[in-house]
Amino acid sequence: MEELVKQWSLGGLSLRNRIFMAPVKTAFGTPDGRVTERHLHFYRAVAGGGAALVILEPVSVTGEGREHPKQLTIHNDYSAKELSKITAVLHESGAKACLNLNHAGRAANPKVTGLPPLAPSACSCAAKGTEARELAPEKITAIVEAFGDAARKAEEAGFDAIEIQAGHGYLLQQFMMAETNQRKDAYGKDPLRFAREVLGAVREASTLPVLVRVTRPLPFNPGADEKLRQLLKLAEEAGVAAVHAGMGDACAAPPWYYHHGSLPERPQEEALRFVRENTKLPVIAAGRMGGHERAKRLFDEGLMDAIALGRPLVADPALPAKWQQKAYDDVVECGSCLQGCLYNVANGKGISCIVNPTVGKPPMTPAEKKKRVLVVGAGPAGLSCAITLWKRGHGVIVAEASKEMGGTFRAAPLSFGKEAMQKPLRGLLRLVEREEIPIMRNQPVDEAFLKKINPEVLVWAAGSTQNVPPIPGLDKVPTLASLEFYLEGKRLAGKRVLVLGGGMVGIEAAETLAQDGHEVTIVEMLPELANNMEMVSRNLALKRIKENRSIKVLLNATITSFDDGGVVVKNDNGEQRLPPFDWVLIAAGLKPKPLPEGFREIVKDIRVIGDANAVRDVESAAREGYETGLSV
Repeated sequence: MEELVKQWSLGGLSLRNRIFMAPVKTAFGTPDGRVTERHLHFYRAVAGGGAALVILEPVSVTGEGREHPKQLTIHNDYSAKELSKITAVLHESGAKACLNLNHAGRAANPKVTGLPPLAPSACSCAAKGTEARELAPEKITAIVEAFGDAARKAEEAGFDAIEIQAGHGYLLQQFMMAETNQRKDAYGKDPLRFAREVLGAVREASTLPVLVRVTRPLPFNPGADEKLRQLLKLAEEAGVAAVHAGMGDACAAPPWYYHHGSLPERPQEEALRFVRENTKLPVIAAGRMGGHERAKRLFDEGLMDAIALGRPLVADPALPAKWQQKAYDDVVECGSCLQGCLYNVANGKGISCIVNPTVGKPPMTPAEKKKRVLVVGAGPAGLSCAITLWKRGHGVIVAEASKEMGGTFRAAPLSFGKEAMQKPLRGLLRLVEREEIPIMRNQPVDEAFLKKINPEVLVWAAGSTQNVPPIPGLDKVPTLASLEFYLEGKRLAGKRVLVLGGGMVGIEAAETLAQDGHEVTIVEMLPELANNMEMVSRNLALKRIKENRSIKVLLNATITSFDDGGVVVKNDNGEQRLPPFDWVLIAAGLKPKPLPEGFREIVKDIRVIGDANAVRDVESAAREGYETGLSV
């Protein structure tokens, strides 16, 4: 670990450590690809946290190669001047800047470009449901020239290095993949020709050190492995400074592309070992490297020379500095949940994080007037608000009715494939402890307590309660609420379980029950399961449920009654009767815990936030808590 945080030289660059930032899409740009203040706040925080080399979010070398409507550009006349705003911010904080050059090929977004995607051959992008057309020879030449132009502009914008994206299923790799390159011309006969020309154009146009990002295609196969060996050899011959090894394919393997937390680590480490064994160049490893123990092990095994962190630096930009100080327990670790970093990028709101609501935001300012604030509830909203208030100088007390902090966030790591969510939860709680914010556990808040504390501001973040549908006969059968199931660990006797509700909580509980040997039936009134989940997580969960013989699903279905004869369900086919179940798990959503009526007569300034305001996800709760803390 000590070597990772020591000064290092790469391609003539003097770096303060071996911890880099991997390119992460932010969706902070303007539709015409300009830099915004949110970019500057974001990258300033990352550089200030100690990262040595910051590889910017991907930019497309041409307009038709873009993936996102808010993606930065390098091909416009003003691009270099715009990007120089970011390099200046990075240099001010002692970080070096690297520009990631890419062309998405079949993964380009036609809604952004206004054109069909272009690829080596006509093919589809399964993840995006788009069809690509074959590149004409003259267009290939133009793209190669665009890479060279981009390299020149990178120097003009003040970058210290350039990274060429040659993996993750983007255009360079598409030329090396049999399924996307069926050409009969020279680019088909020699699948590495395009990569060779791009490397040549970049090296001719710029003297900056060049990194090449690669991925080993899944599933591992001899043909693809041989092409990767050739690419690595080509990189050596071209004088590349380092190889940046990732995982996944934007079109064919999104879960690996985004390194979802439920995936095993072994395939990634096998891919990393393959790259290490087939190149003499320094290897930068990316993908769930935010845990210091894993990073140390892979470094000690000789599988990497440096690491690139994406989402871990979104969750905690100060991670490198904390590793430098050996303050490992103070790191707020990423749980690879994709809730803020993918979902909010995809919907255009801009990257965020469930445990770091300050992403892309300006530094906090001290409160003009210090106030006494009581925060009721120690869930994500309450804790986020309390931390913000405390840092701004307010006097804060947090009252939590239970013995545990974390609210419904505590349920996240208890679901299948979400064990990694324990990391951000632990980091959030550790942050509260480190700030020494007063927390009163097992402390319900009533009018007497409120009068005793006498706060100037009351933040009601008391969370939610179970919503119980008014179904005839439901009160006559054994039932368990989802909050009891998760937060109290309760279970009832019997093997056959009906899960009432097929949202995220319902399907995750069904998986847990099936693993424990139960026979589960999910009844959902909507035509789809879990439409409130992040896309990658949802697709993985639905695939597992489909393959699990212990789980049955009824969609577009409404339970009309429970009786001694079983359960009456109404769907598109009319009514049907299901045999009796041993017990029912109620996962039909939550509802806000209301503010007691008398409280407004005691405290004039009351803010209702989190699930107590409207039941949503963890990221929304943490963000609302942060924004409320800024407003007091």
